[in-house]
Amino acid sequence: MKKKLLAIVSVICALVCSLSLAACGKTDGPTTTGTLNKDENGNVIFEDVEFKLMSVVSGTDKAQFLEIIDSFNKSHRGEINVVVDTLYNDTFDETVQGQIKNRMNPPDLIMSHSSGHLNYLDNKLIQPFDETMELSGITVDMSNYAQGFSKYSSLGVDGKLYSIPSDAQSTIILYNKTLLSKYSETVPSTRAEWLDVSNKAKTGEGKEPILMSTTDGSTRDYIFPTAYLQNGGTMYASDNHAEWSSNATNQDAMKKAIASIRDLATNGLMQKGQSKEAVSAKFVADEAVFYIVTPWEVSEIISNYAKSHNKTVAQVKADDIGAMSTSKMFAMGDNANSANAEKIFCDSHGFMMSTTVTDINKKAAILEFIKWFTETGSIGARWAEAGHISLSNTINNDATYKQNDFVNNYISKFYPNIAKLEGLGNTPLANTMTSCFGQILTDALKNNTDTSDATIIAEQEKKYNEAYDFSKM
Repeated sequence: MKKKLLAIVSVICALVCSLSLAACGKTDGPTTTGTLNKDENGNVIFEDVEFKLMSVVSGTDKAQFLEIIDSFNKSHRGEINVVVDTLYNDTFDETVQGQIKNRMNPPDLIMSHSSGHLNYLDNKLIQPFDETMELSGITVDMSNYAQGFSKYSSLGVDGKLYSIPSDAQSTIILYNKTLLSKYSETVPSTRAEWLDVSNKAKTGEGKEPILMSTTDGSTRDYIFPTAYLQNGGTMYASDNHAEWSSNATNQDAMKKAIASIRDLATNGLMQKGQSKEAVSAKFVADEAVFYIVTPWEVSEIISNYAKSHNKTVAQVKADDIGAMSTSKMFAMGDNANSANAEKIFCDSHGFMMSTTVTDINKKAAILEFIKWFTETGSIGARWAEAGHISLSNTINNDATYKQNDFVNNYISKFYPNIAKLEGLGNTPLANTMTSCFGQILTDALKNNTDTSDATIIAEQEKKYNEAYDFSKM
């Protein structure tokens, strides 16, 4: 009887294994079921595969994003269909993680800010792409992506690929071509040149040299970390704690980052406390030379300028509004000549696959879509028009991408070298860190001197580290 029972168990186990690509009895990895149909060249044949994508893209760039998804569905009709939904950033992670945990209409693919991806892994809500790449032959090579982001794609698990970077965005600088030409024959490429032009503008015809909304969170959250990186700072230590005050090099970088922005105000080059709407209106009215802003607002600014001056958008791009990078613009003293001076702090979008996906055909379809989105030049160009630079070298070297009007005249000027773009990396408290950085700048700019800077920096370091320690209890 015992032998008969063992034989029955063996048959059942063999049957289960034949229906699933997961090893019989395997419990330490994602479940994979089904089989792939391939052509004579080894390419996967997709037949009416559908998956759900949940994206954090929900602002002014949402319409462009949905158009891109629609173009994928049309070009893959009868093969793959992507059903997309979007959520605002402030509720995204909590909602999506709850959907996956509770198996309540969970997404198959997640496109969200890469700085928050570690939390999904910590909560065992995502699975690696490695098995799917091996079985499907659809591969995504991280050496082809900007190393400032791809180096975090394993989320700290050696040999695994959990997060695939897509694009990045940071604060950029627009300039009024007519006004700039009065003070310089060339576009500034260093802080010294930028300040020289700005000082000439200040003493010239009464125009504001530099516009930036210090009350706008988006601008502040990018510009201050950029200044910190350019002055040699490190976001967090190897144990994920902040050392902005307790580490001498980081404290010096913090103080110089504050000074790089405060000096613009105290020297009369920039006004503090202005709203985004106010500074945008001034720039459109030809009242300032430079405008520090976020890239997804550029199209609207150009459009408003065209309407205000009774011009076409093409005329404005050609004659009125130019683009330059924040690279090197906040490096102080000896840092101006260091490799750090070229760094630009960015947020980024990246893709993750939910643990709820089991069918190998759906997993392969997800990879096919990611590869299409992150390695197709024409798609990268369309996404760039919404303010996002591709992190893929394939796209950045593609002729279609480089010849795109917006990429050529704006995106490539904002981000001249994707190898110099840096993100937060694998920190479990990305939002808290961003908040602390923003608070340092906000509090520091209340003063015209640096007498309180050390205290302000120490307070926010303590706040972050206490939050981190609490999260690990």
